[in-house]
Amino acid sequence: MKLWTILWFEIRKLIRARVVLLNLFLLPLLLIFILGNALSTVFDSGEDIQIDKSVVSVVRLAGEAADDLGLESFLNSAEIKPSLDVRSGASREQAEADLRSGEIDFAVVIPEDFEARVNRGEPAQWEYVLGQNHLKNHVATMIFDAYLDEVNRMQASVIVLGPEKAIPALAGAENAAIFSYVENASLNKKGESYSAFQYYAASMLIMFLLYSGLMVNQSLNSEIKDKTLYRLNSMPISSMQIFAGKMIGNSVITLLQAAAIIFGTSWMYGVKWGGHPVYLLAICVLVVLCSMMLAITITLLSKSQTTATAIVQFIIILMTFLSGGFQPIPGDLIQKLSEITVNHWAMQGILRIMLDSDPAEILHHVLMLGIIGGLLLLIGMISYRKVGYRYE
Repeated sequence: MKLWTILWFEIRKLIRARVVLLNLFLLPLLLIFILGNALSTVFDSGEDIQIDKSVVSVVRLAGEAADDLGLESFLNSAEIKPSLDVRSGASREQAEADLRSGEIDFAVVIPEDFEARVNRGEPAQWEYVLGQNHLKNHVATMIFDAYLDEVNRMQASVIVLGPEKAIPALAGAENAAIFSYVENASLNKKGESYSAFQYYAASMLIMFLLYSGLMVNQSLNSEIKDKTLYRLNSMPISSMQIFAGKMIGNSVITLLQAAAIIFGTSWMYGVKWGGHPVYLLAICVLVVLCSMMLAITITLLSKSQTTATAIVQFIIILMTFLSGGFQPIPGDLIQKLSEITVNHWAMQGILRIMLDSDPAEILHHVLMLGIIGGLLLLIGMISYRKVGYRYE
């Protein structure tokens, strides 16, 4: 009963603050409107992206065609030819010069002893010289990697069966051309893609849910600053009940904020949130849990409220940036860093919900978010047991 009294008091205090209501319910909708309109050109309209043909220079240091391994047949296949314009290169230096001048988009350097090493079952690699266009580099790399994967499979046969039995099978590498190694795909089987408003609705929803932890931070510290914690402690109520009441009260307001963003964007901007409301609710609850535990842990371990607030805000902005919350960011390093953030798993899960993806894909992101929430909950409990919530 005492817990519910503190919870209800916390909700009433937040509802009566006009500034809080403005920041919680109107500001997110305004930001989604601005970002959705200003950055709509970053997102496609749902149509397949047409990839221009890449001009590729193949430099054979041995000066041989190396067709025994099916390379020529592979490059001239009906599936590969529309994607690559293959030219013969004289040398690596010439290929680099052509890349700088823009005459070619990508270059492959085949070592002199490549075929011999493959036939002997020894490690053999090619050298890729990248051009200026990231997309064309990626497509060309993927195509040539597909060919090398098939050659490596044959090479494994050499190692296992021996050169005498496996070399005749190497001619079968030319059959790799019958497969299509480049195709357009989307996050779901229906081939749909999300709009700018959907993307930023998901991004801003997550970011503002993460800011809910700051409300708990301010509420906890206000009791100490205003010296009302003395009065609360003099009553027959434990500090844990005070602590939990404030957390739950702020969580209720935050979930109401999430509902306002979801229904508001659906009504005003036509954002489609998909047909999995249970998964969407689970992601919102887990993000709030992560936010609360992150803010509480930092608040308990910091010497001042100002320091704790600054640290929490920095972490939220950094996680939003790394996960592409402000704008999608290409790059393998950024992608790997984003996977350690709350925003990444929450946002990818929501986007898949919006596109009505397979429930197993959505559940994977929900479970990963749950693991992060569980770790932060454990850290928060340890911090509370060590420091506690008391007046100092």
